[in-house]
Amino acid sequence: MLYSTARELLANVVKHAGADHVWVSLVRDGGDTVLTVRDDGHGFDTGIVRQRMASGHIGLAGHYVRIESAGGRFTVDSAPGRSTTVEVRLPCEDAGPL
Repeated sequence: MLYSTARELLANVVKHAGADHVWVSLVRDGGDTVLTVRDDGHGFDTGIVRQRMASGHIGLAGHYVRIESAGGRFTVDSAPGRSTTVEVRLPCEDAGPL
């Protein structure tokens, strides 16, 4: 699930962000596995994600629903004219290394 979400996030950076750089991290934080994708692009209105979900679009909105349905959290920090950071947290049962 995290792999396909990361792939979608990176595709969106390429298609929409106008970014020069993108940073990806995958870490364990307590009982969660945390995927963070950050870019230095031009940002967007985060209300678009909710609008897309309401209109039945898949893509980023579909990943949001899947993550939330699995007990995780999908957080988007962006605004027009500034960078975007997406953090995806999924609970993990295994406490071993990634």
